[in-house]
Amino acid sequence: MAGHQGKNRHPDSLERVISSFGTVARRRDLTAAGFSSWQLSQAETHGRIVGVARGYFGLPKPDPLDVLLAKNHGCRSCLSRAKQLGLWVIREPERLHIAVAHGRPVMGCVVHRIRGTQTLMDVLYQCVKCGSEVEALCALESAIVLKKCTFAQLRHAFARREDVAARAIIALIDPQSQSILETVARYYIQKAGYNVQGQFYVKGVGHLDLLVDGILGVETDGQTYHNTPDGWSEDLRRDNLLVVNGLWCLRLPTEIVLQRPEIMLTWVRQALEKIQGA
Repeated sequence: MAGHQGKNRHPDSLERVISSFGTVARRRDLTAAGFSSWQLSQAETHGRIVGVARGYFGLPKPDPLDVLLAKNHGCRSCLSRAKQLGLWVIREPERLHIAVAHGRPVMGCVVHRIRGTQTLMDVLYQCVKCGSEVEALCALESAIVLKKCTFAQLRHAFARREDVAARAIIALIDPQSQSILETVARYYIQKAGYNVQGQFYVKGVGHLDLLVDGILGVETDGQTYHNTPDGWSEDLRRDNLLVVNGLWCLRLPTEIVLQRPEIMLTWVRQALEKIQGA
């Protein structure tokens, strides 16, 4: 029955399944999805898929990185995998991070030795190990915000004596954060010694991303929402009402928050000096 149902699949469904893994998928994952060895053989014969390594099939023009992973029986790990999972990543690492059971060096890659199926906690552990504190915070905080795990699960995963740094990062997590920009801005402003409240509510305005020292609002402007007619109109409305409420507010663009945090801190310091000197 399973084989008969497989033959009746839509002709491009195999490609869609492979695409869900990237451009290459393991034979075992494809058979688990209901494709028989005969179907895979026929698809390869007709050029719909190609064999890229033992036990791996790819789309006709697979990504060279996916082929490299297949040949080394590995998968993306650490910050390279975090982005695939939808977690917040400030920038992709210069070298691909991969998880392999054999642990041998792979040219051009950072290798993490992981036996068995790589879990979310494995990925987060590697982010803490390889990333900076702010990079690790983004990964862990987004895992909480996106409900991929709970605080209890994080604390359990990082309960060992050597996990002191990870527990310090967990203590910095704000589950109300709305974006990577807010998380990164909050991190640097707090590290500079300021008191920071996330998602501060202002009557008639709504929630500000951050409130610094109780007197300075901070909005982090991502392009997805703010660079639209509706987003621009809403920003103007909120800015006007903030003036009416007597609250100063800085608007910080993406590139400043993620790439030039020192400029952001200068603006925050100067704004606070102006407010306090008024």
